[in-house]
Amino acid sequence: MDDTAIQEMARRLQAAFAGRLQVAELLGVGGFAAVFRARDPLLARDVAIKVLDPSLAQGRAADRLLDEARLIAATEHPHIVPLYEVDRQGDLVSLVMRYFPHGSLAGRLEREGTLPPAMVARLGTEVADALATAHARGVIHLDVKPDNILLDAEGHAAVTDFGIARLAGEHEGAGPGIVSGTPHYMSPEQVAGDRVDGRADVYALGVVLYEMATGHRPVTGASAPEVMANQVRTAPAPLAQVAPELPAALAAIITRALAKDPAARWQSAADMAEALRRAGAADQLLAPREVRLRTRRRWYRRTATLVGGLLVGVIGAVWLVVSIWRAMYAGTAPAIDAMAPRIPATIIDSAIGLGALTPADTVQYVFAPAGMGVPGAFIVTTREMVALPGGRVRRYPISGNADIDLRLHNRSGYLIISDTALGVKDTVYRTMSGRELRILIGALGRTLRADTAR
Repeated sequence: MDDTAIQEMARRLQAAFAGRLQVAELLGVGGFAAVFRARDPLLARDVAIKVLDPSLAQGRAADRLLDEARLIAATEHPHIVPLYEVDRQGDLVSLVMRYFPHGSLAGRLEREGTLPPAMVARLGTEVADALATAHARGVIHLDVKPDNILLDAEGHAAVTDFGIARLAGEHEGAGPGIVSGTPHYMSPEQVAGDRVDGRADVYALGVVLYEMATGHRPVTGASAPEVMANQVRTAPAPLAQVAPELPAALAAIITRALAKDPAARWQSAADMAEALRRAGAADQLLAPREVRLRTRRRWYRRTATLVGGLLVGVIGAVWLVVSIWRAMYAGTAPAIDAMAPRIPATIIDSAIGLGALTPADTVQYVFAPAGMGVPGAFIVTTREMVALPGGRVRRYPISGNADIDLRLHNRSGYLIISDTALGVKDTVYRTMSGRELRILIGALGRTLRADTAR
């Protein structure tokens, strides 16, 4: 479509939606449709209008656009771009959808190159959840790519453009060169024109995650046919080589999604979403270097505990003291025990995503008992203490009124915070191992003394 055709389309759209929508600028042009921003004055919100090239309205393109509308309506989900309205007036066929002013994942990758592992895991989970819902209703997207993943103001994903989507069992191509999709994101079976199912979308999402983590696509080529051929025959460079600091759990999920054989991939988007959700936990987002450091620290602590236990065995005269000492070193080590400036950025990113922190906060210390990640953490910043038991955020200002009670009873510790000025008395942890209690006592003492000195 040339500029004259687009201007005429905008004029006709304005006439078709007169009194309801005010058509504004062009957002993009595809092979058979254009997308405009429009203003809904009654609801005081912007919307996006996808309109078919009128010259194609009598052909298959109009049916495809209406099929897209029906598929979107059948797959309603928080991470699928919602459809507000379908309008057909003669040869003018259009869809009215939610407008995303913050653009697409493709735009963000173009600006930033790569994204933090915590964001890769979160966005991957959201897209996989959306695809799982579509697959459960028999819909296969077949064109998952960064351009078709829109981002809202909070950075959450919404899948769009079901223009070539098909019902499961309906799509069976006839060979390379006449199949639909974007070559860099097509699965081998999609390239070959074989019958496809939801695992084709799993492969495409794996390509997107690889690109988010590394800054480049796993399969390339000098031309579209070469890219499609390489999708079948060329394995991507291992993530351990191109992104050595990518957390191992996340790398394993992406690698499995990119398997050439559909039987070797995640067998459903729902399974992939659950794996990504687990990989998004703070203790899973540590880089391999950080994992090695944590392993060494645990070895040192276990060695110290063993040596201490041997000494206790030969000092029978101080049995009571030895018993207390052993209790303080018994039990599991905390899942998270990090003090500034050695707090991994992935932990802070996760806490920001849960609403516990803002980018402006200066974090001094982060702690979480064994078996918990950031959703169960206790965080100390320069101005307040933040507790997330069960993922619910509770805040306590650091002041002279705040009192922290840490005690050990029958080798099970607890943490209580009270503030007489606010009338608050909360039990943050009801059970902690003696080892966790000892670590927390020492760390909070150092952190809060530093905050008070300021």
